Amino acid sequence: MAYMLLTLPYMILLLKSGDKSPFTHNTKELVANRSRRKWVFLMFFGSIPPMIYFFISHKVHKVAGAYTSYAFFEWALIVFDVMFDSLAMVEFKALDLAVLPGKPDEQRE
Repeated sequence: MAYMLLTLPYMILLLKSGDKSPFTHNTKELVANRSRRKWVFLMFFGSIPPMIYFFISHKVHKVAGAYTSYAFFEWALIVFDVMFDSLAMVEFKALDLAVLPGKPDEQRE
């Protein structure tokens, strides 16, 4: 439950800051990426109410097959979360990190 509640501010903050990525200057690509993230955000939080419904149907009302539907929605949350985070690759595409060896003398100056 905490995972779903803490994901809300995380996704909202990333959606708000998606237009101002310092790592890429391609605004067309950023706008398209933000649109994709919004859709994944909506799918993530749109799948929570049916998941809760099927969980209650399984636990309280003992409906046959409700747990299977609940499990599908639970896995959908995981897939949507991974999709949302994978879209960050567009923002960090221009970032190039490298670890270079240095001389011991250069480390202490």
